[in-house]
Amino acid sequence: MQLQPGGALRNSPHFECTREFPTVQRRRIRVESGGDVEEPGAGDSANYRADVRHAMVNVGRSEPTMCLVEIYR
Repeated sequence: MQLQPGGALRNSPHFECTREFPTVQRRRIRVESGGDVEEPGAGDSANYRADVRHAMVNVGRSEPTMCLVEIYR
């Protein structure tokens, strides 16, 4: 998955108990879920609730590369 510089993937809530797990391979992103914010960089993973409004934001000047896993329960 890639995000253009200044780009964001903003999502409405998914099914109850859904979680997302992005792993950043290059650069840095910001993840927002409810009121929580994290900024994982290269080699980092995050996990957050996806059953609330959530987003992944490119905070850099070039495209980050990442993988995203979603778990629905």
